[in-house]
Amino acid sequence: MWVIIGLSLVCAFLVRPSRSRRGKAARPLFKGTGAHWRRNYASRRTFLRLGAALAGSAVLAYSGADEAFDGLWSGSVRSRGTDALAKTVYHGGQRYWFLNWLVLGGVDAWLRTNAFTRWGRKNFEAMAVGLPTLWTLQRCLGATRPSDPDPSPRYRFLHDDNSASGHAFIGAIPWLTLARRAPQRALRPVARVVSLLTGWSRINDRKHYLSQVILGWTIAWNAVEAVADDAPAADPAGKELPCADSA
Repeated sequence: MWVIIGLSLVCAFLVRPSRSRRGKAARPLFKGTGAHWRRNYASRRTFLRLGAALAGSAVLAYSGADEAFDGLWSGSVRSRGTDALAKTVYHGGQRYWFLNWLVLGGVDAWLRTNAFTRWGRKNFEAMAVGLPTLWTLQRCLGATRPSDPDPSPRYRFLHDDNSASGHAFIGAIPWLTLARRAPQRALRPVARVVSLLTGWSRINDRKHYLSQVILGWTIAWNAVEAVADDAPAADPAGKELPCADSA
């Protein structure tokens, strides 16, 4: 973990062009957080997207499609090759990335700003916005893992905390952020595809059902859109308004 954070700090200071924050007014790390939360929790578009993901996930969970897909993948597709790839991309969803993006966000806010630190800051802001949704759905829906002694994707209130994949959420955020910020348009669809890999690794390892990965990834998508510089705000009635804050 500390190696990753150290390398991120080195990159933050080496990437050019950059502008020092020393001697200039700092942009507080949580500047704009209120607007980000309104975009994520009061936007009609966000609500409809999450609602569609919940509905689709419920269909997968209660129709037997989740168990069927898990059985098909583990019985016919999973191999040493998929296990090796999953073992690598799995680390993109580890919790220490939250601390890594927090450190980069702090560098951007108070020491030095460049494209790399601004990307890290957006990743931290997206995690701060999306985590309450993730934790709520994980605990309230109460589904279990495919590898648990009592495996079931069906919802059982407060029974367990695996209904939305945390690894899919954490692993998707930096790539979805990159897809919005990459200057080369050709990189954007590639980044979106890569954003799926950590979630896929959880399916391959039988740690989550397909429906649970879909929910985690959708929460990440909503959070990244909420903190994007060009994201629309939302008034209390849920109508989208022009973005007035690019922090």
